[in-house]
Amino acid sequence: MKNTELEIKYLFGKKDIKKIKKAIENIDGILKTGRFYEKTVMFDNKSKIMDNEDARLRVREISKTKKNTKICIEFSYKKRVRANGGIKKEEEIELSFEENPGDLHKILYKMGFVPITSYERHRETYKTDENDIKITIDEFPFGYILEIEGNEKNIKSYNNKLKLNIKDSYPLSCDDVYVELCQRYGVTPKDNILFDDSEMPQIK
Repeated sequence: MKNTELEIKYLFGKKDIKKIKKAIENIDGILKTGRFYEKTVMFDNKSKIMDNEDARLRVREISKTKKNTKICIEFSYKKRVRANGGIKKEEEIELSFEENPGDLHKILYKMGFVPITSYERHRETYKTDENDIKITIDEFPFGYILEIEGNEKNIKSYNNKLKLNIKDSYPLSCDDVYVELCQRYGVTPKDNILFDDSEMPQIK
């Protein structure tokens, strides 16, 4: 299948994130490419076509900081193909450009799509010279998610280099993590996952 993405992800709390960052940076050939603020808004229509297909239509705004006015936009469609633990496979179609995100929102409104949920995060990205693997650490309001993305062979290789157990991987999305944490700590889930939410549960 074209436009497929393979990745594996793990959840970390604040007490463990420094250790995994150090392990990544100690791998030969790994380069840190930057840290960015991202706000992602998911859209669906009245028929809930995205929800029914277990897919996501999203608009992502990317900038150096939350207050930075220079923005890159990523517009993407994602659908799970395999998510039963271990390496996750998804169909992904994505466009990147520099425009006003409000204009894209207006187009989606005209097509019958409206915002349903959103989340904020800070993303740190690591790559190799050969670009055969991409490792990201996402800081969410509730904790951290590590992703290793590439082909299956390289994912397993770097998974081993970081001494991670594939049985500890998490197959679902960041909003699934948030909902599970809310259920665990008796907090009512909200549509928007934000850093300034004083009731935000945390990964331990």
